[in-house]
Amino acid sequence: MYYECVTDGGASLAYLDLGAREGPARVYLGGLGSAGTVGFAPVAGHPLLAGTGRHVLVDLIGSGWSDHDDAFDHTIDRHAATVVTLLDRLGLRDVVLVGHSLGGSVAISLAAQRPDRVGRLVVAEPNLDPGVGTFSVRIAAHDEDEFAATVHPRAVRDGLDAAARGDVVAAQFARTLRRWSPRGLHRTAVSLIAERPVSFRDQLAALDVPRHYVGGGRSGEDLEPLRAAGCTVHVVPDAGHVMMWDDLDGFVAALHDAGHS
Repeated sequence: MYYECVTDGGASLAYLDLGAREGPARVYLGGLGSAGTVGFAPVAGHPLLAGTGRHVLVDLIGSGWSDHDDAFDHTIDRHAATVVTLLDRLGLRDVVLVGHSLGGSVAISLAAQRPDRVGRLVVAEPNLDPGVGTFSVRIAAHDEDEFAATVHPRAVRDGLDAAARGDVVAAQFARTLRRWSPRGLHRTAVSLIAERPVSFRDQLAALDVPRHYVGGGRSGEDLEPLRAAGCTVHVVPDAGHVMMWDDLDGFVAALHDAGHS
């Protein structure tokens, strides 16, 4: 694990830097309540991808093994800016930027802010439209103090209870959720679903880089508007939103195809 200071308050991003330094780089950003270093570890280690260049797995500020910083505003654009800082310091250009859910929205913002750093964008069911997002909407329904004091710890306890009953997805998610800063999680969720001058959907459509959208076949999303906007669409047939858990092989195959098409 490596750390890079990226906020005015002195908070550092935690990241894993795996594979060959001289090869092409994939940079991975995880979802709300998750951690990039955890959620994408089996992806980067999969036989189809493990030997294909460099893999940088990032935990956003307030999540995973990154620092908490309650002075940080945790907006999507500021999360993206911290990852840009990391890419700048690592000297990474033309990366394959991979984001799942929240991480996909952060990736879109990053590509819009600094297209020189992104050679190819791969987003897996990001939040694209204001007000849309099951988990983020539930979080944002509470005010920040209430969420931090009662809702966040209750959600962690509920997840651990489900894990004790044998739910392997809950076992991981409850633990990464517990590592999130409660205030950072709330602020991130609020920003994720807020009205924006230009929506993430419209930003994605306007980007002048190869764009790939990965969807779960069980999610029931209308993918035609994304194709019409110029995205190459990949469907993981037997997967819902959490594609890495539902069908790791299918998800990795989609990422592999996105990196070579």
